[in-house]
Parts: sequence; C-alpha cells; structure tokens
Amino acid sequence: MKHVFSLLDRVVLVLLGAALVTLVSVGGAQIVLRETVGTPLPWATEFSVVLMIWATMLSGYVGVRRNSHLSADFLGLNMSERKRRALRTAALLLSLLFVVVYGWQSRIVIDAMEGIPFTSLPFTQPVLYMSLPVGALLMAMALLERLWRDLRPGATV
Repeated sequence: MKHVFSLLDRVVLVLLGAALVTLVSVGGAQIVLRETVGTPLPWATEFSVVLMIWATMLSGYVGVRRNSHLSADFLGLNMSERKRRALRTAALLLSLLFVVVYGWQSRIVIDAMEGIPFTSLPFTQPVLYMSLPVGALLMAMALLERLWRDLRPGATV
C-alpha cells in the first residue's frame, strides 16, 4: 500500500510540475506574442483555465496526503488524547463523505456539459469537469489511507 501511494504521489507531483511549467510558458508566450506581433494566442485563456482547474483538483490530493489543509484544531486543545483522536477520525470521515458525494454528484455536471464546445479548444466541456471526480477519487483514496493508518492499533497520530 505504501509503495502504491508513493508512486501516486510522484506521478501527481510530476503532473503538477508540468502543469505549472506549461501555465507559465503559455502565459509568457501570450504576453510576448501580444506585445511583439500584436496577435495573442486565441486558445491561451481557455487552455489555462482548464489546466488550472485540473491542477487545483490534483493539489487537493497533495494537501490530504501532506495533511496541509486548513483545520480548526482548537476544538481539541483541552481534550484528552482519546477524544482528540475521535475528533480527528470524525473529521476524516466527514471529509471522506464530502469528497465521495461531490465526486459522485459531479457526473451530473459532466453529463450536462456533454456536447458543449470550448470556443478555441478542440475538445468539449466535460474534459474540464472530469477533474472533479478524478480529484475526488484521489482525495478519497488519500483519506482512506489516513484513516487506515490512524485507526490501526498502536498508531500514533
């Protein structure tokens, strides 16, 4: 299990790095062409939006894996370790419920966008919205892995 998540972590980080380089390159090319030739790239804005949304959904996975999402942990400051552990477990379960529901419900949005083209890209809107279930699946996997680690006997959190 650890090896699978380690590989998945590397793949997602490489994809995020490639997205960043691509976004900076396209944005830079857009500026240079607009200022020197007077003709911007007609597809740059839509492409950048699609790529940024995919990067955002992939970043959600990284945040869960690194436990770097914002949390209101002040609730458990005066609690015993056992109660804090129960509170963390409840938060993970609620987070898991949220990503499962939004991942499942995103199919409605994807279906609604079927056949709607972008103005300047050679694919349709569902390509953008497929980032929702993909991101939700990755975050759900990461949350399940954290729950598994946290709930093992003798686990330290």
